[in-house]
Amino acid sequence: MSENDFTPHQAEPDGEPPGSGAAQKSGGGWSLSRWRRGDLDRADDVRDDWPQGDISSPHGEESEPAAEGLSVPGVLTPGGNSTFTVNGNPDVVAAYVKNLILETRKRDVLEGVEFDRRGITEQPLVREGQWVDAWEQAIHPDTARLRQRVLIVVAPRSFGSTTFALHLLARHTDSRATLVKLDADWNTPSRGRLPLEEFRAFQLDLKDAVTDRLSADFLDALTKHSEDLEACNSYLVLTVAKELWDDHYLTARIGIHVVHLNQPPPAQPVMEAHLRSSGYPGLVPYVQSLDTTKVSLHDLDAVEAVRAAGTIVMAWQEHERLHRSSLPVMDPLSASAEIDTALEGRVTAALSDWRDKLDILFGEMVTSHGGRDTSLPLEDRCLLLALAVRQSAPMPKVAATARSLQDTIGTTDLGKGVFASPAQAVFAGRGLRRRIMDVGAAVDSHDAVTFDQPGYGRAILAYVWDNYEVMRRPLLEWLVQVGDSPNATDPAVNALATLTLRHGSSDYLNNLGSVARNDKSELLSAVMVLAVRDEHVGRLTWGTLYRWAGQQEYGTAVVSTCRRVLRDPAVTPSTAKMAMVRLRRVAHATGDDTIRSEVLEAFRDLAKQPTGTGRLVAEVQTWQQSKTSGKAGGLAFLALMSVNHDGMPWLMSDTAPDIDVERALQALLSDITTASEIIPCLTEWVRTSAADPTAYVRVRDGLIPPLRGQKMFKAGMKLMQALSDLPTIHGVNVAEDFYDHLVDKRVHKVFSLEGDTA
Repeated sequence: MSENDFTPHQAEPDGEPPGSGAAQKSGGGWSLSRWRRGDLDRADDVRDDWPQGDISSPHGEESEPAAEGLSVPGVLTPGGNSTFTVNGNPDVVAAYVKNLILETRKRDVLEGVEFDRRGITEQPLVREGQWVDAWEQAIHPDTARLRQRVLIVVAPRSFGSTTFALHLLARHTDSRATLVKLDADWNTPSRGRLPLEEFRAFQLDLKDAVTDRLSADFLDALTKHSEDLEACNSYLVLTVAKELWDDHYLTARIGIHVVHLNQPPPAQPVMEAHLRSSGYPGLVPYVQSLDTTKVSLHDLDAVEAVRAAGTIVMAWQEHERLHRSSLPVMDPLSASAEIDTALEGRVTAALSDWRDKLDILFGEMVTSHGGRDTSLPLEDRCLLLALAVRQSAPMPKVAATARSLQDTIGTTDLGKGVFASPAQAVFAGRGLRRRIMDVGAAVDSHDAVTFDQPGYGRAILAYVWDNYEVMRRPLLEWLVQVGDSPNATDPAVNALATLTLRHGSSDYLNNLGSVARNDKSELLSAVMVLAVRDEHVGRLTWGTLYRWAGQQEYGTAVVSTCRRVLRDPAVTPSTAKMAMVRLRRVAHATGDDTIRSEVLEAFRDLAKQPTGTGRLVAEVQTWQQSKTSGKAGGLAFLALMSVNHDGMPWLMSDTAPDIDVERALQALLSDITTASEIIPCLTEWVRTSAADPTAYVRVRDGLIPPLRGQKMFKAGMKLMQALSDLPTIHGVNVAEDFYDHLVDKRVHKVFSLEGDTA
């Protein structure tokens, strides 16, 4: 006798006629009718802020809607020269159609982060040199507004074009317009993905060589888009990397204005402005007093200038920690205070170009007139790199780190021990203390090594990376190996992050991933989190994570990275969306139960956050409204099952989200993989509500329909056996109560509650 050979009779609760009781409760809460709604009933509930696309897309979006002739549901699109007669106020009809089109355009468009207009204007802006001319070219002299609704700013990378664009929008657009910085999470530029709303000032960076390359068709479509923007009192500024802007695109187009930034702003004013705005006016004199024979600011672009300002702050913090002083650099009056000589030297060292010195240390082994080699032997080069990473540490730790690098180099290509020095040769040479002192560090009487030259350390890493291509992979392997903890404060993580932000490319990230994905996936995720937060390599890193999400060997690292991102209370909606898209891709692509459990745990973390439940609800709705695989949606539903509200499961409460719970339960119970996971959750639902008669009846009556579905008998029996020790507040055994409601009395003897369901 199969599970489908009978349809059990539903026993009604005592004292309640059919159609009454909790199962028919009206209002905004749970009801059987609400549980049983089909897809058609939910068609209007599709979230505008969630991608509905195929997982094969690199960033999780759907196929691009056609830029022209977009078919809008409910709107008749005339062909040719068709005319229509409107009975009534045509302005009302036009407004309705406009609003309908705007609402339709919100679906599957780029998302972004809103910026405060005043906050932008209060940020530093150095408008000098060629920036003055470019600024004037972008502004209409009569209206003090942008010349066109679409402005394209073309500039080399790191010249500050994003800052230029945001300040233009903040200062020269309608004060009612909301500033929005968009994330270009797409495969290729498409007008259909550009948002269109009233009173918006959009800014979008196009700097990825793979996904942001412009086409003539896209630029032509922007002409029509500029008309739509004007009708909405909105603006769009695109900042385009110079290498993505071809000469044949320079043809003038209606509604579009193009300006070029050929030079970055001067570095010194940028550094001074950022120090003041960051609350360190007392450090400005240290910029003005820099020794130009050791530090050159002329070749710095805008990004390098901002990072140099950050380096000065770091140098001050290191000085404070080392000397236990408290210079009043945050006091506005401190800008006129006397310069501290020790701090001045530290700032100069942090910003100096060390290449001349490093050229000697890493040069050929040549003996000088004094009888001493001017270049470092291999073991001392490894020691110097170890100090560059560790900075200050116990001498045995430094020695072990240096020896680890030497072993890593020795096993690269040529076999283990090639570069190892024989014991006699080592013993005949300088001792470790002498070697440490020779490369510029100090050792105290307790064998504590102090290097304390972070700027020099970063220069050493960069020098080795730039000048020894053969050392790049061994260097990554070594840094991954010596990492002690997957935290941003770990020296190895910090060093890897420095290399990633400086040299971040697809090849670099793939090399780092292949080195760390197996044994140090948590360390890898710590580095990737720092990378996705960087405005210059962030998008490239997200793209790499998407590709990794489809490869099982990277699954754990991707899940860990997205989990860290989503844990951040300050995560923006667009960033959270990119993390969710990659978690969904991992869930769909993996066949590993361990990785699948990691995705579930990431979702359960989200379920503990107020904003996280909304993202999980959206994931379940996406699953239920589409025909795609429900792996991620099912995991999201399982995570939501852990959320309680007023002593009962949230999904069964009056404040439950718009989810077809019955349909989700049936899908999960009928799958052999998820059935074993959901039964403990259902058991917990019942146990949570057993003490409240009203809540218990609602939960029980809500679970009966899905448990009556096809192939549900075994799952129902397992649930009842798990509840066999639980009584209700009235002393009724819960398992027997479910049994009486689920199983027809005529077959009780055939299907005993105590029977074996294995």
